[in-house]
Amino acid sequence: MSERKVELLAPAGNFACFQAAINAGADAVYLGGEQYGARAYAGNFSSEEIIKALRTAHLFGRRIYLTVNTLVKESEFGSLIPYVRPLYDAGLDGVIVQDIGVLKCLQESFPGLELHASTQMAITGVYGAAYLKKLGVCRIVPARELSLDEIRDIRERTGLEVECFIHGAMCYAYSGQCLFSSILGGRSGNRGRCAGPCRLPYADRKNRVQYPLSLKDMYTLPMLPELIQAGIDSFKIEGRMKSPEYVAGVTAVYRKYIDLYLEEPEKVYEVDQKDEQAIRQLYIRSDICNGYYQRHNDRSMVTLKEPGYSGNAPDVLRDIQERFISQNKLLPVAGSARICAGEPAELTLVYDSVSVTVTGETASPALNRPLDETNISRKLGKLGDTGFVFSDLTVDTDGASFMPVKALNELRRRAVAELESEILKRNDLTRRRLCSAPQQTDVSFCRKRQEPKNAALSAAGQPDKKVNELCVYVTTYGQLLTANTFSGIHRLYVDADLFLRESAVRQSLLPDREYFLVLPHIFRKRTYRYLSSYEKLLDSGIFAGVMIRNFEELEWLHEIGFAGRIESDYTIYAWNNAALAFLSGQLDCVTLPLELNRKELRVLSTDRDICFVLYGYIPLMYSANCVRKTLEHCINETGSADNKYYLTDRYQNVFTVTQNCIHCYNILYNTVPLSLHGQLEGILKKDYRKLRLDFSIENETQTRAVISYYIGLMTGIPCGKASSETFPYKEYTNGHYRRGVE
Repeated sequence: MSERKVELLAPAGNFACFQAAINAGADAVYLGGEQYGARAYAGNFSSEEIIKALRTAHLFGRRIYLTVNTLVKESEFGSLIPYVRPLYDAGLDGVIVQDIGVLKCLQESFPGLELHASTQMAITGVYGAAYLKKLGVCRIVPARELSLDEIRDIRERTGLEVECFIHGAMCYAYSGQCLFSSILGGRSGNRGRCAGPCRLPYADRKNRVQYPLSLKDMYTLPMLPELIQAGIDSFKIEGRMKSPEYVAGVTAVYRKYIDLYLEEPEKVYEVDQKDEQAIRQLYIRSDICNGYYQRHNDRSMVTLKEPGYSGNAPDVLRDIQERFISQNKLLPVAGSARICAGEPAELTLVYDSVSVTVTGETASPALNRPLDETNISRKLGKLGDTGFVFSDLTVDTDGASFMPVKALNELRRRAVAELESEILKRNDLTRRRLCSAPQQTDVSFCRKRQEPKNAALSAAGQPDKKVNELCVYVTTYGQLLTANTFSGIHRLYVDADLFLRESAVRQSLLPDREYFLVLPHIFRKRTYRYLSSYEKLLDSGIFAGVMIRNFEELEWLHEIGFAGRIESDYTIYAWNNAALAFLSGQLDCVTLPLELNRKELRVLSTDRDICFVLYGYIPLMYSANCVRKTLEHCINETGSADNKYYLTDRYQNVFTVTQNCIHCYNILYNTVPLSLHGQLEGILKKDYRKLRLDFSIENETQTRAVISYYIGLMTGIPCGKASSETFPYKEYTNGHYRRGVE
């Protein structure tokens, strides 16, 4: 038998699902309350129900993790501590978190509470995991896109627990980095309200209508041994929106095969076809795949045809209901009672190694109908919904005693309560495991300022106190050359991959400008081969700083001792002042998120360097799967220079999808650009340090027109008074600046 232990983690959208998970053998359950959970449309739990579930779970030696895995607005932040406090006091085992402000708040307020980094944090490797470990995180739920090799690296090199999905629906985009539903319909995935636009049909450029963004459901039963051997600590089943039958059925099957393998790891591992058939009849979306564990992307992972659901087989449902739903799991206890006239009644209960004895009222001599063993057993044996069932109950009585029914009930009640208390005390010894204390996260230890080699940038190491400075971010060589022609643009953010693709880029940088190197949106193990090139660029002295998109890049910069300025893009979220304050302590400038409206932005402190995006095609999703490879072929293999593809929705809106073949990810952009020129008057009053124009899929002509327009708007035209006809695009969006998300 293997000594390796793995946790089977089941979902619960309501109390019935929680009980089903416990009955079916889950080691732990993750669930959401009425606030802060990333499944806003699940039944979810009241605080009272969570406390009841904690008592039940801990009685059976199981654990409960609370999902606080949404981004939290400043107006909601004040309720966080009062919400978590009673659950923490009741023994909550851990919290799954996305928001960095929430993470820091919980870490400071609730000592010993396990903090788990949600898959919504998009942790894609060792660097990001190591950074969060410094903040006191003890478990990582990495991006679903990671391979077994990448997961093994995180586990071995950081020592953190790793929790991975093994079954259920899969998002097309990197979780936490998708604004598709948010921008199109105002229902944000970062708030648990995704409308699932990736499940809709789209026409490709050959006008074939298919479902290129809809992934098959994950099913990993055949590869459980490989997952266990990779060092995964917790196997997570997706499905907080699913039924109790789904939760119980899937949990029971995975429980069976995890135990089978761990009991005899040397034995040939096989999955019974009946079990596979049963699990496939429990709400599977069209077809199944084993996720990204053995592939980076693949056409076989995508449904293409309409992603309907297989029906739930009635016989399978009946079997699940009979075995796991109709009656709850109970702990078997042995009891012994002694009731004799003139003596206090005594009841002993024993479960496993726990034994309790209580005494009650003194039995009196019977006047006419003495209690016999049958009567006493019947009255003491009524354990009801206590969580216990008698496996054995012996009665010692003199046959001449009497006690009121009320006294016998009280004797039983006190004995059960004391037994439960002792079991919970025993289980508590291993239940709340202290996370490691947060390490010092002041990054000044690796940020010793150095003078840039370029004399024109000699002041770059000092904080810039300008306000409302117009800056430009470019992703193509043509955009860079165009932006360079504008004397009014002093700072330019340049995509780092330009220097890998175009040999002339470095010679195009001007001595009187300030350039920032912009690292990739997705930073995974395949990116490591380019790190030496990035480091040489940063060491060259031609850059005043670097802009990062994720915590992977921040920790990498710490490790190489980068001494320049570090700024974050909007993909590192600062939705509240706690997050903003923390990030501002780590970074020289923070870019505000795209999903907050003007009222929500107004309450965020501007007492620090902040960047605000005025213009750009918003990336709706970043994905490991490749639209072009799915529908046609891989352009990296054919050597094609054209890295754009197009999808058309039901309303004839055209989405541009770019392929980043250096790091192998796709970006799907909105159909029209964000432009806040009509809101500029109010934005300028906030005195943000930097106002940014982002260029991605624009050509040189479009780039020049937009820069010219904004320079003219800020220098010569009354702010906010420009008519829409003067803007270079007929169609554009204000994004969430006016509407926001729920």
